[in-house]
Amino acid sequence: MQKTVSSSLLSLFLGLTLTCSAQAQAWPTKPIKLITSAAPGGVVDIYARRHAPHLQAELGQAIMVENRPGASGAIAAEAGAKADPDGHTLFMGSQNEMGLIGQLGVPVRYDANKDFSAVGLTIAGYPILMVNAQLGVKNVAELLAYVKAKNTTLDCGGSGTATVGHFVCAAFSVRTGTKIQYVPYKANVPAMTDAASGQVQLVSAFYSEVAPFIATGKLVPLGVFGANRLPLLPNVPTMAEQGLKDLELQSYTVYAVPTGTPIDVQRRLNAAILKAANQPDVMDRVKAVGGIYFDMNLEETQAWQKRIQSRWNNIVQETGIKLEK
Repeated sequence: MQKTVSSSLLSLFLGLTLTCSAQAQAWPTKPIKLITSAAPGGVVDIYARRHAPHLQAELGQAIMVENRPGASGAIAAEAGAKADPDGHTLFMGSQNEMGLIGQLGVPVRYDANKDFSAVGLTIAGYPILMVNAQLGVKNVAELLAYVKAKNTTLDCGGSGTATVGHFVCAAFSVRTGTKIQYVPYKANVPAMTDAASGQVQLVSAFYSEVAPFIATGKLVPLGVFGANRLPLLPNVPTMAEQGLKDLELQSYTVYAVPTGTPIDVQRRLNAAILKAANQPDVMDRVKAVGGIYFDMNLEETQAWQKRIQSRWNNIVQETGIKLEK
């Protein structure tokens, strides 16, 4: 009797395995929806639409970009997390949707750790801390010496509350013991304009935003919040090189699918994303904005995303930044 039951269970297991394998091989059977929290024309939306034709050519189905902005990204993320895990819904999310907003006090109805599996990197970037040139400092050590000599509080501008710029200013303040007052702006351009004119002393942004100000010499880049120097700013050291270890605030955007999506489908998505990301029109865009890209298989992508997200989550705890509900 035991043998009969075991044989029946084995047959059932094999049947289910073969069925799942056949479904994965048949996938995709309909257009794939790509959900993003970006508004049309936003940076993330641009990458989604630049990737789309390459993904379509590789997968043989239309890629339908769906913009669902609002609630700090929670609306789009919830839609992605609650979608059927059949590989026909992709979510393009950043460190914000993939873990930060839940810790910042924004009410969310999904669990980023449990409801998503990352399947491919879109782009990563390292923020830069810059100082008004009139201060006459060129690196972190000189800035700290300046603050000590003047016994003053510095103003640091950035685009809004709980943004990457806010975390850069706050984390730098905590790690160095420097008195820094964060000044939120509606966007980075006015923050950098005020920093260039001396209205605030510090500002944080990404290379694509700060390049014109660096070129004119009005803003001086003090350091990069990343593991490596930026290719377009080879002479600007990382914070780690200047004694501030483990102070990496790597921004990223990844493709993710709902947990439960068949592993074979995840692997095919990863392979298609790798090909799309390495197309000349996509890679040229990444390089032009000073972005970073890594070729990673599925397991590498998921391990990388969890490691970077964990670092972000620690920074939230360290800085105590919250969003008003």
